[in-house]
Amino acid sequence: MGMAAFAGGLGAVALLCWRFGFENVGVAFARMSPQYLVLYLGFGCLVRLGYGARWHLVAEALGASRELWRLVAARLAGDAVGSLLPSGRVSGDPVRLALVYEEKAGGARAGAGVAADRVIEMISSILCGLAYVAVFASTHAFGSSRRTVWIWIGIMLLMLAALAIPLAMLRRGIRIAAPVDHFILRSRFAHLQGWVRAVRRTEDQLIRFLQFHPGTLVCGILGSFCIEGLHILEYHFLLTTFGIDLDLPTLLLALVATGFAHVVPTPAGLGALEASEVSVLALAHGRPDVGFVVGVVIRLHETLWAVVGLAVLSAQGVLPERWRLLASANKVTV
Repeated sequence: MGMAAFAGGLGAVALLCWRFGFENVGVAFARMSPQYLVLYLGFGCLVRLGYGARWHLVAEALGASRELWRLVAARLAGDAVGSLLPSGRVSGDPVRLALVYEEKAGGARAGAGVAADRVIEMISSILCGLAYVAVFASTHAFGSSRRTVWIWIGIMLLMLAALAIPLAMLRRGIRIAAPVDHFILRSRFAHLQGWVRAVRRTEDQLIRFLQFHPGTLVCGILGSFCIEGLHILEYHFLLTTFGIDLDLPTLLLALVATGFAHVVPTPAGLGALEASEVSVLALAHGRPDVGFVVGVVIRLHETLWAVVGLAVLSAQGVLPERWRLLASANKVTV
């Protein structure tokens, strides 16, 4: 399945390269501005620092606080691993947990910190996505393109509802993983029972976070909006570095398209990222050729931060002992 997804993504990229060629890409690289490149890297660092600060806020509320630099490093490593897997960025969260796990603090609290941080990010991303698409719809969408935009809005509203339901259940103390827990604990999958107990205790901590720290949840979402502002500036200076000038509504829609591409089950959104940017520029300005250049530039951006994350992971390492501790019910404490 993974190889099929990779082959499909690679085929989509090859098709786009054949369709648009690299002449415009070469022109964009010839116009590269070192000054704007420095600004892009600066805002990129601020965005990753913001991710770490938000996680630190959540971890502190759960009593699983870590040094900020460790959280930033773990986030970089987790995102890098997640970007290489067809299951998306969430698949890098176990790496984040392994890198910050300490036996004395308990894996349940650390796991709940990672989960709560991811939930906050998903809520804010969907809300921002709705706002971005609405801005684009009010300024650029007409006729059939307006219908396309409303389809996007409908999809994001469904995503928000799908996220809100399990969160409401957890806040009421209802375990959403209980049916799976009971099945595994009563089955012959003994080797999974340690993980089940760890997940159960993590779920307990997440329930407590939602019940007793709603202020932290709200602060995390508000902080995410600030991070999103930095993210917009990061993308603006990234594209300006290569002489690409997008108006704000189109830039916002390009951000939404990048987020959707990460959900497509291909490694690093291969093919989906490039195709989505082609679609955005075709929809906004009738310039799919410019969209291909935007897709290539954003691919370079994703590759850069993936390389940084893998370098961090290589420097820190994920010790096998940590995985054994996390898998053992006797070692996971609350």
